[in-house]
Amino acid sequence: MTGKDTELLAQVEELRRTLKARVQEGGGDAELLQQASAALEQLQTLTQTLDGQLATMRYLASQRYRPKSEKVPAGQMALDLLGFLVQQRAETEGEADEPAAVPPPSPKPTRKKRKGALHLLEVRPVERTLPEDERRCKCCGKPMPAFDFEAKRHLVYEPAKLYFLEERLAKYACRTCEEGVVTAKGTPKLIEGSNASSSLLAQLVTTKLLDATPVERFGKQLSRHGADIASSTLHDWYNKCGETALLLQPATRLQLLDSELISFDDTPLLAMRAHGNSGTVRGRLWLYISDVGRTAYCEYTPDWKGKHPVAVLSGYSGSIQSDGYGGALSLFRGPSPPTRVGCNDHARRKFVDALKQGDRRAEPVIAIYAGLYAIEREAHRLSPSDRLELRAEKSAPLWQQLRTEVDRLSALGERKGPLGKGVIYFQRQHDALAAFLKDGHLPISNIHVERQLRVVGLFRKNSLFVGSVEAGKRYAALLTLALNCMLRDENPYAYFQCLFDRIAHGWPHSAIADLLPQFRLGPEQPLEQP
Repeated sequence: MTGKDTELLAQVEELRRTLKARVQEGGGDAELLQQASAALEQLQTLTQTLDGQLATMRYLASQRYRPKSEKVPAGQMALDLLGFLVQQRAETEGEADEPAAVPPPSPKPTRKKRKGALHLLEVRPVERTLPEDERRCKCCGKPMPAFDFEAKRHLVYEPAKLYFLEERLAKYACRTCEEGVVTAKGTPKLIEGSNASSSLLAQLVTTKLLDATPVERFGKQLSRHGADIASSTLHDWYNKCGETALLLQPATRLQLLDSELISFDDTPLLAMRAHGNSGTVRGRLWLYISDVGRTAYCEYTPDWKGKHPVAVLSGYSGSIQSDGYGGALSLFRGPSPPTRVGCNDHARRKFVDALKQGDRRAEPVIAIYAGLYAIEREAHRLSPSDRLELRAEKSAPLWQQLRTEVDRLSALGERKGPLGKGVIYFQRQHDALAAFLKDGHLPISNIHVERQLRVVGLFRKNSLFVGSVEAGKRYAALLTLALNCMLRDENPYAYFQCLFDRIAHGWPHSAIADLLPQFRLGPEQPLEQP
């Protein structure tokens, strides 16, 4: 704090004492009151500046890897203490900043109860009757016949059961010629030479993908049922399932591109280096979702270069939604480029980080975003045309307030702190962030992709890394099919079991697209080739 700031605080204190004395005497001075108000406004600005400097200091101090120029300078802790005292004084005197005038957000609607499927479970009736001596009438002693029953249900859990299904293939031979032995055909397997059925492979894949259970842990679960299978064998089975899923990747990509909107995001996923090289590769798992839940497509890459999303989305002319990732900017160049749509969750998150660091200047921005998201909850149930009309009526004025507030914060000139980073991100991505106001089909954020990526985060926590880059590609192919099942409320286990059966029966490659989850494969469908 400079000497000028210290002098300002002294003037404010002197004015406060003078005003208090005048009020006690019953007098008043308009000029003195005006001077006091101006001084208090300057004090409020000073308090905000101190809060921002403290937030910047905490942000820089929390960075693990930072250049020497961004280390906390000498005397910064004294500034922290002085800012705290000034803020406490302003709050005590009731002169703290008031948040910007923002319409209060509507209360969050109560979440609908999850639709259960208990009514579809099998019911096994068991009759409970009274002994003969207890069925006699207490008055006349005659036996009482049963006329109705009272149902009392118990939800019973049966642990998994493993058993061998032995197919005894009959052999036929001519007794006269004693030549030409003919053997009955057995059920083909996805992995010839193994004893793994499609049901066991489906359970292995589903458990690893959606439950994030490592293969070794799945082997321990099988051992509790008497099946001791080596982890290397289970890994070989899983890899074969991944190679099968890779056959459907091109067809899934074509389904993805046949849409009006594609939203994508990525998350880090480590992989082991090639043989002979130690260490891991910091790869990326990319997730693309079309039309907010129609088709999911995953891809694993060994790096974070923009050529990977560019290769997937090349030739696409709809709308592409993502965060501020600059590697995919080449998609929006050239003649008739796709529409670029931003993610307001990423923009809002930076201001939330600033507020967590103690910078209260981010509160008006967060409050305006709360109003925008309240409108989106209301618009979620509307048609695209009605949604666009509602946004034009309610969201557009709030967006203008948001832009004005961000421009005001930009005039402060702070760039390195968390608030400055949020302001810079918003201003650079403004046109893409505001795209949802012009099209009712576009969502306000990319959060629907991040929700689906949670399974990858859980997998990363439990397994630490994927086996190799090639194993990452197989993992992405299997995850593509699993997420498509989840988007359609299909049972992934039932789908994978049916898929492996059809591939084992020799499903033709020309009709491989018919095996995608959107065609609702089920055991009631024949296994014959089309």
